[in-house]
Amino acid sequence: MSADSAVALGFAAVTCVAGTYYQPSGWRAFDGLGYVLAVLTALPLAARRRLPFLTVLASGACYAVYLGCGYQPSVNWWTPVIGLFSLAGCRPVAVAWAAAVPVAAVTVLSGLAGRLHLALVVAQAVLVPVVAVFFGHTRYLLVRANARLREVTAELVAEQEARARDAVTLERMAIARELHDVVAHHMSVVTIQAGLAETVLTSDVPTARGALRTAAEAGRGALDELRRLLTVLRVQSDDDGPEAASYEAAPRLARLPELVGGAAAAGLDVRFAQSGEPVPLPPTAEVCLYRVAQEALTNVIKHAPGAHVDLTLDHTPDEVALVVRDDGAGGGPDGRARRSTGPKTVPGSGLGLVGMRERARICGGRLSAAPRDGGGFEVEVVLPVHARHRADPEGRGERRT
Repeated sequence: MSADSAVALGFAAVTCVAGTYYQPSGWRAFDGLGYVLAVLTALPLAARRRLPFLTVLASGACYAVYLGCGYQPSVNWWTPVIGLFSLAGCRPVAVAWAAAVPVAAVTVLSGLAGRLHLALVVAQAVLVPVVAVFFGHTRYLLVRANARLREVTAELVAEQEARARDAVTLERMAIARELHDVVAHHMSVVTIQAGLAETVLTSDVPTARGALRTAAEAGRGALDELRRLLTVLRVQSDDDGPEAASYEAAPRLARLPELVGGAAAAGLDVRFAQSGEPVPLPPTAEVCLYRVAQEALTNVIKHAPGAHVDLTLDHTPDEVALVVRDDGAGGGPDGRARRSTGPKTVPGSGLGLVGMRERARICGGRLSAAPRDGGGFEVEVVLPVHARHRADPEGRGERRT
């Protein structure tokens, strides 16, 4: 690296300058060989981060040769120490202690060449490598801590992005459930009524006209529901004036009679009963109950048109239960089976019961959907008055949609 090369050249230049202007008596004069050995001792620092252990060994070996040639020891002795410091800053402490041995050896050799007291030689040989390893290892730990911090930060960012993607997915699933409930219910009514109108178009004009009227009303209801849903999704801009369209809120339990009326117009014999004292429910719970009732009635319209249906809503202080039960007869209002020329049933998508269970789970309730003994089908959803998020038990079975 250019920075390490600059450090190596800097130490080589400083060593040569010091050897040139500081030549105490008693040691060999700093000649051409001294310059070469001084440069060779410093140059290994250019590889102190790529090959730190070899840097220490090469620098220490060159310094030992320099001392063996009789040159004064105060010029080059810090170069192996810098190498040891660099090694301790990028390698585990065990490797640093292993490299400290040759550094301690050349430090002893430098002290003896400088004719120092033995105690000072020993102290210097111990303290210099220990201090170099200590500060280098402190840097090593700091570098690793910073690297781990970067990893944790990256993991947190990735987790945040994953949660954002999950939130988008859940929102899309909720939108898909809403669209499924709206379109499936109203289009089932339209399909059944259109088929009925086709069947009796020439034989019973008033009935055909009533069926077409019901189909038209169901189509308009579907458009209103879709418009409301898309309005909820729309991001209002700052320049929207007071005339911006506002549509009714999500359907609530107060609209159950209207839903029952629409199902009756589609040919079902629906009996609606409510018991208990109504208690305030969270908006999500009311939407859940309404959508479950809507989906259950849609299933009957699809698979058992003309069946007898009992829809009950039972309020208690702790929970509210909605039950939609049909006899599966598929007969008309007079109890007779439909003729083969009548409107056909509508195939299901397989998503209705899944969506109902998911709604109940989100509201902290439970849902069961299973065939009845003796024929027919029953859907029951029980929600707590105060919504609690908990695991959703599996239903007892599925039949349709």
